[in-house]
Amino acid sequence: MMLPKKDGHTHTPFSHQNSDEVFDAYIERAMTLGFETYTITEHAPLLSGLSLPCGYAVVTDEDIVQVKRETARLIKKYKQQITITKGFEVDYLANNEVNMRRFLRDNQTWLDEIVLAVHFIPDDVGELRPIDYTAEYVSAHFSNLLADPQKFYQRYFQTVAQSVEAVIGLDVPVRIGHLGLVKKFQKVLNLPDYSDENYRQIGDILQMIQARGYQLEFNAAGLNEPENGEAYPDNDIITAAQDMGIPIIYGSDAHRVHDIGRHFDLLKEVLK
Repeated sequence: MMLPKKDGHTHTPFSHQNSDEVFDAYIERAMTLGFETYTITEHAPLLSGLSLPCGYAVVTDEDIVQVKRETARLIKKYKQQITITKGFEVDYLANNEVNMRRFLRDNQTWLDEIVLAVHFIPDDVGELRPIDYTAEYVSAHFSNLLADPQKFYQRYFQTVAQSVEAVIGLDVPVRIGHLGLVKKFQKVLNLPDYSDENYRQIGDILQMIQARGYQLEFNAAGLNEPENGEAYPDNDIITAAQDMGIPIIYGSDAHRVHDIGRHFDLLKEVLK
């Protein structure tokens, strides 16, 4: 498999998780590292109405206006040096597909590609909760499921399968983002490896990705998270996807300039 020198998952100064670094510095960092394509995938503003923990970063419609304006400026500024493509990281929310499609349809003339991601799954009482906030938050809201972590995994992968099956409604490249985010706090929560049943479910998801013509992201963020230490997904799943002919796209999931390009060479080694 020929690995494109592309960072396909990056955020902006408007994600409210960054330092105060200027947007231009992200692009210049990518060019310094030799990237040929840089995809801006800020979070889509789809989280209104959810019960969110205090401090959970939310991108607003007003933020997206600024993202679009700044992206247009950067494309014009750097068009002779690097290809900048436009996208969104789209949260899949169970029972909210209509709003997701409406947002994508409203932005279809701007979109080049989509990272489709699951951050929220039903908690012990069926309310959508994020699994990427803190280990303490996950423990509090998923305590019953975590009594048997395989059930916690199972609920996550069921939601991922739903996301892959969802009707997007646009003819643009779609890739499944950070598959395996359910293990973000594995070292703190003492999470085990997936059971054979959950590995079979992952295999089914890969078949669904293949059938849809979707891509799979190698998300490097987990390697820098002290509670995790692995990429999303892990190397075995990346290798299985490669064997199936599923396109693998690198994503730094950068929220700061120094995140750009992190561990790209590791993916090259995995794909060998």
